[in-house]
Amino acid sequence: MDNNDRPHRTGTLNPGMHLQGSAQIQHWAEFQLVDEQGKALPFLPYRAQNDATRAGVVPEYRGQADAEGVIRIEGLNPIPLTLLIDADPLAEVLQTRHLRANRAEPKRPTIGDHTPLHSPQRPGHSPIEEQALAAGHDYHYLRIGQLCDKLPRLDPPLAEDEPLPPYHFPDKAFTGYTLGSEVAYRQPYKRLDRRHVLEVCPLRAWSLVLNHQPKYCLVTAYNLGLMSVLAYSTDKPKEYGSVDEFFFQQCLDLSRTPKVRDGATNPPCVVTDVPFNERYTQAEMLDTTQATPPEGNTQLFYAINKTQVMVGWRGTEMQFPFPDLATDVTFRPVKPEVQANCEPKIPCADLTPKGSVHLGFRSAYELARRKFVAELGDTVGSAASNKDLFICGHSLGGALGLIHAASLKDSKPLLYTYGMPRTFTLQAVSCLDGVRHFRHVNDTDLIPEVPPEADLENSLYKLYGPLGTTLGTVWSVGQLMADMVIKGQDPFYHHGDIAAFYGTSQHMRVRGSDNPFHKMREGLGAPYHTTLSRPLPAKVKLFLVPSLSETDDEKARTAQERYNASLTPDSRDRYFPKGRNAKRGNLWGLRNHFMGEYQPYLYGQLLESINSTRMQERQENRRKLEAQMVKYGELMPEDELVRDRTFLNLQRLVGTTLETTREVEGGKEALERFEAVAEDNLYVEKTYG
Repeated sequence: MDNNDRPHRTGTLNPGMHLQGSAQIQHWAEFQLVDEQGKALPFLPYRAQNDATRAGVVPEYRGQADAEGVIRIEGLNPIPLTLLIDADPLAEVLQTRHLRANRAEPKRPTIGDHTPLHSPQRPGHSPIEEQALAAGHDYHYLRIGQLCDKLPRLDPPLAEDEPLPPYHFPDKAFTGYTLGSEVAYRQPYKRLDRRHVLEVCPLRAWSLVLNHQPKYCLVTAYNLGLMSVLAYSTDKPKEYGSVDEFFFQQCLDLSRTPKVRDGATNPPCVVTDVPFNERYTQAEMLDTTQATPPEGNTQLFYAINKTQVMVGWRGTEMQFPFPDLATDVTFRPVKPEVQANCEPKIPCADLTPKGSVHLGFRSAYELARRKFVAELGDTVGSAASNKDLFICGHSLGGALGLIHAASLKDSKPLLYTYGMPRTFTLQAVSCLDGVRHFRHVNDTDLIPEVPPEADLENSLYKLYGPLGTTLGTVWSVGQLMADMVIKGQDPFYHHGDIAAFYGTSQHMRVRGSDNPFHKMREGLGAPYHTTLSRPLPAKVKLFLVPSLSETDDEKARTAQERYNASLTPDSRDRYFPKGRNAKRGNLWGLRNHFMGEYQPYLYGQLLESINSTRMQERQENRRKLEAQMVKYGELMPEDELVRDRTFLNLQRLVGTTLETTREVEGGKEALERFEAVAEDNLYVEKTYG
């Protein structure tokens, strides 16, 4: 159009043209602020802007939400409207609200998938949405960063170089929420003259459910098992699967349940939501091979939040050139002192007043303690004085965890280990009653059988000095392979209460011959027939925690009475000798040692205990075992029959440990959340072997 054609120019461009018309129609909009439970977010100060307010034509809309969280704005032009809530009051109230148990749980984008990590919530996942739409309102799911006008005050604050958590703060410019900004709403003015229900995600963070208590807890065992897997991570910081990524990204991403990368399997953790200010603020992987200067081969990580201090020690690395082998086989028992624990010029107190400790394990721990004085001495040690201290580890990591727990026994550490070898001698173990420890053993896993239960302070050490360490190792392995136990003054001895994954093996007695000539001569005292022991087909691996038979928990006691059995002190000592394992380990049992063989039983038992309709295959295997005992009971060895009846009753007690989790704040929802995302076939759980 020719700009000089004045009759056809608009009034906007031609100030000389005068138009007449009626007053422009005014519009209104309502916003109702609620949390994920549908509870109002009341009395929050707000301001609203549009192009008219920004141009100064009309004043900015300001006010406060009412007791129902409703904001009503009138006199609006049919142009986009932006709502901003004062950051600090909004953050304060959102930290006090809880999440829904069931989340949308979008899949994590994989390599080559360009889907954003945090996409808008898909429709159909919120009861608030269903109610709003049924009432004829519009519905929107928002996070604090999409509403607030600036970064709220946080305590502790984000570090200077720490990026804004992308889930909570997707808008780094804090531009607020613009009505109709969603892709589906191309014409914002059509969203006026109605109520918009804004469901705002609470300002929370994930925290692992860990119960610091003297009795066994299945949830704690499962989560610390996953932390023992995480200790093996070799992923770089911020990469998926790393310690850094888990605590600083996944635990701040409320769209998904945090998961630990375990090869091709990514099992979910049991988590509860805590105020954002109680998030994990410190987490670090420590590796002596990356220290200055590099030395040895010991790895661990620690993580700290408002209430927890957690330390996970890495176990033996099974890749060539097997860097931990020298640590594992240096069996020599030595004085339980760790010089790196002590301040310079101050006499060092021993870990225990008597007894000995495995030289290789002590040296590996002392190396880490010396290399990471600030982290293990100041950071972890100081935090453990006023927080719950949890330590865990698999294999070698369990042994290092026990030494670490012994060094911090005044902080009341709770230790869960998996497939750990013997670490202290009997006299030293007797001085560690203050360390609460549950050690898991997977059937015939060989590693819990070493060092052999014998006094390794033998003459080779004394005769040959340093060379005695090598000769003593050969001597000790020879003892093990020959299945000999040399009774000494102070043998290596297991610490803690056992939790065993026990593979059953039942047999029936049968005649070696059914010849009538042999049968008619029975009772005459001559060996006219032989009796054979034939294995029965039904086999299962049971989850046994004998210490549960001692518990004072009312539900556990009721369960014992209901099944008319309990592990008596006599049978407990018989089947689970203190300081020993339920079964003798063997070389074939090495296949049971990897953490990937421990975690499936913890996972399966947890899921089954939460919901008895899940994991039906493992329950059916136990039913077959019980039916087999009924069918062949008269032909089975009496000791075997009594043992397995006892063990089945112990199996039934494990689920009762969930009651403690259900009773803590957020615990019931944490179990519901885990059950919603857990898959029955996530792991291949071996029923035997």
